[in-house]
Amino acid sequence: MTSVRDFRLRVLFAWLALAALPGAAPGAEEAHVVRPGDTLWGIAGGHYGQPVRWPELQQRNGVAEPRHLRPGTVLYLADGRLLRADEAMVLAVAGAASLRRAGSADRSVVRGDAVRAGDVLTTAPDGFVTLGLQDGGRSVIPPASEIEIEQVNPGGVRFRLLQGSIESQVRKQREGESFEIRARSVVLGVRGTRFRVSDRPGGVTGEVTEGQVAVRKDAAGAAPLLLQAHQGVFIADGAAPEARPLLPAPHFSDATSSGALPKIAEVDAVAGAQGYRWRVAQDEHFLVPVAEFSSVAPTLTLPNGLEGGFYHLRVAALDGAQLEGMPAARPVYLPEPQGGVRMMSDGRVEIRWAASSARHYRLELARDPDFATRVSDLPDLQATGVVVGPFAVGGRYYWRVSETVEEARYGRPFAGGSFDATSR
Repeated sequence: MTSVRDFRLRVLFAWLALAALPGAAPGAEEAHVVRPGDTLWGIAGGHYGQPVRWPELQQRNGVAEPRHLRPGTVLYLADGRLLRADEAMVLAVAGAASLRRAGSADRSVVRGDAVRAGDVLTTAPDGFVTLGLQDGGRSVIPPASEIEIEQVNPGGVRFRLLQGSIESQVRKQREGESFEIRARSVVLGVRGTRFRVSDRPGGVTGEVTEGQVAVRKDAAGAAPLLLQAHQGVFIADGAAPEARPLLPAPHFSDATSSGALPKIAEVDAVAGAQGYRWRVAQDEHFLVPVAEFSSVAPTLTLPNGLEGGFYHLRVAALDGAQLEGMPAARPVYLPEPQGGVRMMSDGRVEIRWAASSARHYRLELARDPDFATRVSDLPDLQATGVVVGPFAVGGRYYWRVSETVEEARYGRPFAGGSFDATSR
């Protein structure tokens, strides 16, 4: 019987042999959404051309059990060396962001950068940076923010918020581990949660959407305040922290603007809200954000400068202390598609798009916005619309249309959307 040690040695020798071969270029994709049946071995082979590089994917994404990947999980594929024990990795960058390191000139942050204690990350007004920790934790630095990494090693993680905000998704901490955010004289210690910390005029705010966070002042002997899910805190300079409930998640309306473009996203007004904060991301966990907006009214003109495709839109209401409430999210297709759907009385759905009937198109229909589970794929359509259904299984369906650019190849989707079908 082959021992575990022998198997590991074989994998190591195979990796060393393949690493010396030319032409094994990594894939161009930045992330992979896990589908049923996926394995780290197969994903590494498909994206890196070297299946034996699966340990890189495991470490970079904090995969605890590589034999059981959960469908829908986003795996980041930033190519590069394995991290040292005292480093975290930049998983995603949008807009402009910079890295300051002692003894080096400031430079732009790029995906795949390794960061360590003493580094300072700064995002521009249009910038986002997503950090990946080796235990699978994730932190997003939103626009106009700055953090200093004070500690990142197996014993714990500590960030100092110098300005702006930081959002973190952290697994439950084990004995001897810690995850802390420091802002001014306030320390927020995490016990496994999703939370956000912001440095605002007059004080520090913190909001917890999942789990628990212990909040304490630096003053010796001060008892910590335990924030539960759906709670927030505004800590004015010199004041003791006091928990308060977060505003509830808004409810999306189906209303859109009259006429053509631009499309308007709208939610029902939340009682007590003084404004709303919106975020657009490439993934449902909002770890790869691309844009952020604020509004006084519960409406947002969706951006039309993004590359066409499905995105995820999140919105939360802001109270009088600028605490961000519980979020609501939904998938959207951007930019606004040149077409739409019409629900028919017999359960079928008419899908139309603005195009020339002299050209050929491909319509894809799926149960998920990533189109990993297609239910229909209709190529070579010489039309500007099609009727689908009725549907044996009800629920939300997603559609997108692309145009033929060569005889057997289609370009990027130029129209798309979603609809809720009833079972027949």
